[in-house]
Amino acid sequence: MIRSGFKILVILMLAFTSKMQAQNAEAFTKLDTNAIMIGDQIGMDLGISLPLGFVAVWPTIADTLSENIEVVSVGKIDTVLEEQQMKLSRRLTITSFDSGYFEVPGMEFGFGKQGDTLLYSSRTASMFLQVYTPEVDTSQAFKAIRGPIAEPYTFMEIFPWVLGGLLVIFIIALAIWFFMRWKKKKPVFAAKPKPLRPAHEVALEKLEELRLAKVWQMGKLKEYHSQLTDVVREYADRRFGFDAIEMTTDEIMKELKQHAVNDGALEKIRLAFELSDLVKFAKAQPTALENDLSLSHCVDFVKETTQIAMPQADEDAKELTVEEGGSHV
Repeated sequence: MIRSGFKILVILMLAFTSKMQAQNAEAFTKLDTNAIMIGDQIGMDLGISLPLGFVAVWPTIADTLSENIEVVSVGKIDTVLEEQQMKLSRRLTITSFDSGYFEVPGMEFGFGKQGDTLLYSSRTASMFLQVYTPEVDTSQAFKAIRGPIAEPYTFMEIFPWVLGGLLVIFIIALAIWFFMRWKKKKPVFAAKPKPLRPAHEVALEKLEELRLAKVWQMGKLKEYHSQLTDVVREYADRRFGFDAIEMTTDEIMKELKQHAVNDGALEKIRLAFELSDLVKFAKAQPTALENDLSLSHCVDFVKETTQIAMPQADEDAKELTVEEGGSHV
């Protein structure tokens, strides 16, 4: 019986202590000013001061505080500790689009000791807000509303448009270029052409292939001598820079003399070309020795003219010859 009485006494003392602490709680509100022009916005501080260990239940803040006062924005809750008190507050921005004298109604907070089911309440005091309208002097004549003042464009405003225009032009030009390449069936990215091999290397290689093919041994004399002189014509065309492919034997001899080809080399190539003409146009039947000798004359001609300075028309082959260590006289 004594224990039960003691428990009841402890509960009553705790409840009395909690109630005494709750008396230290106070809700508050404050306006930046109590008079505004219609449509202006002002700040409103809303909060509650509580003893440490208490928690608060905030009132619901809708889009309006009353019929004539609207809430523009609601800030975050700010907490400040002062000795044994805790101050919770948040900033509201309010406005009004009606003129008159309007009440800002009080707002009720709920609060209680943390872990306790007993709740208390505290209500803010109501306030009044005067909303004015601009004074209009009706004795003055009405003036037309001035339009926006034209401002000159700055470089930073124009630059993005210029850059965008250049980009569009570039894209169109690129598309046209791609289309033309596609239409002509040319690769978009052409591989770098390989440098030409020296003219004398190509000629000697073809002459060796002709020798190994044994064309005249199979009775193809005309074909053999035609191929033989064609190799030399192509060589002369690249080496000396004149159109030897379309020239007659006499014309080729005159051109070679102008390029200071020595008499021995000229005589050898003349004999090979004259025998070829006889086979092709007079149906001559040279001996085996003459066929082999014509090829030997052509090989000697290429080798003996390899060291002669090459003209600009054969510049690619010249560079390759220099790299290989060949000398020029």
